[in-house]
Amino acid sequence: MNTDILLSVQDHIATLTFNRPQSLNSLSLGSIQTLLQQLRDLSVRSDVRALVLTGQGRGFCAGWQLDMDQVPGIEGESLGVRQSHLMAEYFNPVIEALNDCPFPTLAAVNGVCAGAGVSLALACDVVIAHQSASFVMTFAPRLGLIPDLGATWKMPRLVGWARAQATALLGERISAEQAAQWGMIWRAEPDAEFQSAVHDTAQRLSEGPPGIAKEVRQAHHAAQNNSLAQQLDLERQRQRVLLDSPHFLEGVAAFVQKREPKFGD
Repeated sequence: MNTDILLSVQDHIATLTFNRPQSLNSLSLGSIQTLLQQLRDLSVRSDVRALVLTGQGRGFCAGWQLDMDQVPGIEGESLGVRQSHLMAEYFNPVIEALNDCPFPTLAAVNGVCAGAGVSLALACDVVIAHQSASFVMTFAPRLGLIPDLGATWKMPRLVGWARAQATALLGERISAEQAAQWGMIWRAEPDAEFQSAVHDTAQRLSEGPPGIAKEVRQAHHAAQNNSLAQQLDLERQRQRVLLDSPHFLEGVAAFVQKREPKFGD
């Protein structure tokens, strides 16, 4: 069994942990394959209500490992063709699996977050980082590549064109506090309070109405391209469905009775 990604499930919260601390949790072929399978398996589990993605040791994820000799390919196949196949088969589907996840996802960035690691963190619904953590886009200045795994879609929307362009071209390290100030992540927590903040946030996310994270995620994504009129109509259509759901009825009942709502499956 591949141990590059560890899985635990407790109190309806699944935790996937990158487990290659000796390389700051760089992504091997085995780890990206395992991550994809774990995400697909978790998405159909009825006992999971939230997901935490984090790393062992000093790093969250240092991106794709550069030792391509360990990646099988077809004889005569160029490196670009081989990596393109890997992106189509494994890497991009991981981002799509996070985007399609029926429950909320939380990236707990415990340390160094670089390259594809940044893309993975930003693909989650909520990002909390160690105050001592940092983010760096190494693609362009160090490797002559563009950011990938959705980073070129996310970064301009999160931090604006100027910051996205500069961070991609200069590869400067962004502190967790700076990332929070820019709106790139939700929050930077003092290291001593990090684990409790992750646990409390994951617990709150797990207690929300089932399916609502995907609804909000899809509405926000649609808003990037919709006109105001189109978005207003999308909101109207989704509210027509959600207002008739048992989750709304429970929320109203809890409000009237002055108690916390208890959402079932």
